[in-house]
Amino acid sequence: MLELVRGYAAAVFDEAEAAGRLEGAVAALDAVRGAVVSSERLRGALTDGSIPASDRAAVLTDLLEGKVPSEVVALVTFPVLYERAGESPKTYELLLELAESRKAQAAVGEPIEPEPPIGRAGAMERLRGFAERTFERLDDQSAVDAIEDELFRFARIAEQHHGLRAAIAGPLTALEARLEIVDDLLAGKVRPETIALIGYVLRTGRARDLVGTVDYLVNLAAAERGRRVADVRAAVELGEDERTRLAAALGRLVRRTVELRIVVDPSVIGGIRVSVGDTVIDGTIRHRLEQLRDSLLLPS
Repeated sequence: MLELVRGYAAAVFDEAEAAGRLEGAVAALDAVRGAVVSSERLRGALTDGSIPASDRAAVLTDLLEGKVPSEVVALVTFPVLYERAGESPKTYELLLELAESRKAQAAVGEPIEPEPPIGRAGAMERLRGFAERTFERLDDQSAVDAIEDELFRFARIAEQHHGLRAAIAGPLTALEARLEIVDDLLAGKVRPETIALIGYVLRTGRARDLVGTVDYLVNLAAAERGRRVADVRAAVELGEDERTRLAAALGRLVRRTVELRIVVDPSVIGGIRVSVGDTVIDGTIRHRLEQLRDSLLLPS
C-alpha cells in the first residue's frame, strides 16, 4: 500500500471517528472488501490496467454511492486512482486492518498512536495523502486560502520560538502531550483543518523538522488553488446549464469543487479543451483532426 494511501486513510478515519461513524465505516469497508474478493467481475474491472484509472474509480463510485458512507466511497476509490491496477484487493485488506485497529483503540478510549516509523520521503507522502483528503472536503476556495495562511504563520512562530519547538519535539514528550500543546496554542484561533494537519505532522514523527514540514504543507495548500480552477477553451460561449453540468462533471473527476474560467477560442473549431491542475481533457474537433492526421502519417 502506498504511503500516500495510508495518509489519506488516516484522515478518513479521523473524520469518521469525529462524526461517531467509525464503527459503520469499518463495517462498510469490510463489505466492500468482501465484494471485491467474491465478485470476479468487479475484481476484474478494478484490476484491469487497460481501463483508465479515472474510469475504474468512476465505476466504483457509481456502484457504491448511496449504499455506503461517503467517506468510505472516497477511501476505496482513492487507491484506484494512484496505485497499480492489480493492487486494489490487497490494499483493501490492509485498509481494513488499519480501520479495525483504529476502532479497537477508540473502543477503549486509547489515544491515537504515532504512525509507524518511516523515512522523510515516506512521511511526506503520508502527509500529502492526509492533506489530499483534508482539502478535497472543502467547498470554498477561501477556506484553502485561510488554511495556507494559518499554516504559514504557525511555521514562522515555531521558527522564531525555540522553546515551542523544544516542547513539541522533546525526546521525552509523548505524542498525546505534543498534540495537546498544539491544541492549546491554536484552538479557537485557526480552522480545525489547520490543527489536524499540524497534528498529523507530529503523528508521522516529523516534530524535529516541524518548521520545514509545515512549510511543505503550505506548498501543498498553494498548489491546491490550481487544482480548483478549470481553464476551459471553447469554440462558442457556454450556456448556464452547460456550465453547471461541466462544473459538476469536473468536480467528480478531481474530487473537489471547481471554478470554471472560460475562454472563447474559435481556433479550437468545436468542442472544448479543459485543464484542471495536471489533468487535461481535450475534446476539441481540432484535437481529433490532429490525431487522425498523425495516424495517417504513421508508416503502414
